[in-house]
Amino acid sequence: MASSSVFLASPILPSKPAQRRPLSLPSATSLPSSISAFPRSLRRPPPNSRPLTAVAAVSVEQQDSVKPAAQPSSPPPALPFRIGHGFDLHRLEPGLPLIIGGIDIPHDRGCEAHSDGDVLLHCVVDAILGALGLPDIGQIFPDSDPKWRGAASSVFVREAVKLMHEAGYELGNLDATLILQKPKLSPHKEAIRTNLCDLLGANPSVINLKAKTHEKVDSLGENRSIAAHTVVLLMRK
Repeated sequence: MASSSVFLASPILPSKPAQRRPLSLPSATSLPSSISAFPRSLRRPPPNSRPLTAVAAVSVEQQDSVKPAAQPSSPPPALPFRIGHGFDLHRLEPGLPLIIGGIDIPHDRGCEAHSDGDVLLHCVVDAILGALGLPDIGQIFPDSDPKWRGAASSVFVREAVKLMHEAGYELGNLDATLILQKPKLSPHKEAIRTNLCDLLGANPSVINLKAKTHEKVDSLGENRSIAAHTVVLLMRK
């Protein structure tokens, strides 16, 4: 009879999963919100870094606040030509002389101004000064200066022409427009243009003068004011 061997083995039981201990992280309330949102490895300072001392922090702040010194501005370029525009307006009042372009124009009203109130010569001066990149007539000849009280505007024109020549320019051409309702300037245009040529040292062919009414609109059209526009072209000598 054959013998049989019986091997008894203990049953294999499934192993219990290893229990993981919960990580103890600091609460969000114990850290600033900007720090708690990142892993600790990203919040760790570099090994060789040291916090800035108060003196070092002030030094860094001073270095950041230091601005480079302003470089001296270069002289303006010697342009072959320059263009300037001038504008002026004066109120008309009874009993005052009306002087336009250095010519006394018969009228029952005249310009109220600190000087002689020549609206055309004033805007010619402003056009030349503007082309040269200089301050306007009110800054160079301020009405707060008593020496300009009642002064002839031809003085201002000659000074502007002097500055033009000193800068190395001469007049290329001038185009002026007068705006007034009264009086009519047709009988006086040639006398005005001749005087402008004399003051500017220019040929009559480069001086143009126009006069317009204001169609009875606002103070210009109601004979309560007078205005002028002037454009000049300066040529390099």
